[in-house]
Order: sequence, then structure tokens, then C-alpha cells
Amino acid sequence: MTNFVLVDFDDTLVDTGPRFRERRDALFSFLEELGFPRAHAYRIHHEVVDRELLGIWGYGPFRLGASFRDTYLRLCSEDGRIPEPVAARRAEALADGIDEPPPPLPGALDALARLAAALPVAIYTQSAFPTYQTRCIENSGVFDIVPPSRLVITPDKSPESYRAALRSLDAGPAERSCMVGNSVRSDVNPALLSGARAIWVDAGDPWHADLADPLEGDLTRVESFPEAVEVLLPPAPPSTSTPR
Repeated sequence: MTNFVLVDFDDTLVDTGPRFRERRDALFSFLEELGFPRAHAYRIHHEVVDRELLGIWGYGPFRLGASFRDTYLRLCSEDGRIPEPVAARRAEALADGIDEPPPPLPGALDALARLAAALPVAIYTQSAFPTYQTRCIENSGVFDIVPPSRLVITPDKSPESYRAALRSLDAGPAERSCMVGNSVRSDVNPALLSGARAIWVDAGDPWHADLADPLEGDLTRVESFPEAVEVLLPPAPPSTSTPR
């Protein structure tokens, strides 16, 4: 039986990923115009530059401009070209505005309100910039449903941080909790390793760094957060009373 539900924020309640993908696609198109093959630029950005900057800037929007610029500079270095300052600035500028708060996904807030009316709910999210993440959550309208006292922001989602979140929320044992999120790597597997139930919101086209195989455990796969709420709160059985 589930007594407490932890809900992810980005790409579970709000539409974050597509904006990042659009900016990255624009970067690879720009680099292709400069003569760098798209597949090679993709590999340098994802497997080299972005991995390096994740250790400095963490998850979120603030590394994106730097990663775009550095991808261009790294490609120039490999190709023996002298970087053009204007091109470097253009690459970086493709990330402008990515830090604007993301919009809620269709039906997500209504589903969250229904869930919070029935079960204790907390928002459990990952960010290296808690002030920024809190502002995004506030602007999304989530705090009208789940109070700030039920917000846990962690720099890294792991089984240890999942259990620490439960302790900070006085939520009881992990086995009586459920994690709802879109990332197998960050949401699903850490919860399962903690002994919790997990609902994977698999909306398709995940970020490359979120790719992982789900572990064995009490796992349900759905395609949206409202579907996850339907799993947690199945409809009441029809009344058996006899009409007059």
C-alpha cells in the first residue's frame, strides 16, 4: 500500500525536454553549415563537452550556452581550424532564454491536485541551483497544490538521497512510498533500489543522459502523469445501492 508519493518536476509535470532538444538541434544545424558533420558534432557535444560541464554546472539550463560554445571550439581544435569569435558567440546565443520557466504539461496540475487531495505528496527534484528550481516550481503553479514545505531539491538523485528525502518529509519507510518520474536513471532505478514502488512516465524521446534499463521491482510504466495518477487512484467502484 502506498502511503506517500514523491513526484518529479521536469518532464513529469512541466515540459522541459523539448525546449532543450530544439536548441541542440539548432546547434547541430549551425555547426553543419560551418562544415562539421552533424553526427560528429552530436558525439562531441553529448559524449565529451556536456559530460565535462555536468560536473561543473550540474543539471539545468546554465551549462547549455557554455556547452554550445565549447562544442564549436572543440570541433575547431580537432579540425585544425582557428575559431571565429563571431561563430563562437552565435553558438552560445542559441541557448538564450532556455532558463525561462517551463510550462505545465497538459492535465498535469489537475492530476496533481487530485492526487494531493487523496495522498500525501511531495515534489522531489534534482538541481544544482535550488533558488532557480524553486522559482520554476513556483511559477508553474505547483505550490498552489503542494506547499513549499513538501519540496525536496537534491543535487543528485540516488538511493541514498531518495531515502534522505523520505526522512526529511517524515514519510515513513521506502517500501510504503512511490516515486513518479520520467527518468529511469534518476527517478525509477534509485527508488527501486530503495525498496520503493516506482511509476515511470515514459513520454518518449528521453534525454540521452537519462537512458537506462529499468531494474526489477514494483514498476509500472505509463505515458503521462495523469495516467500515473489513475494508477495510484483507481476509480471508485460503482454504487450498488438500489435506486428508488
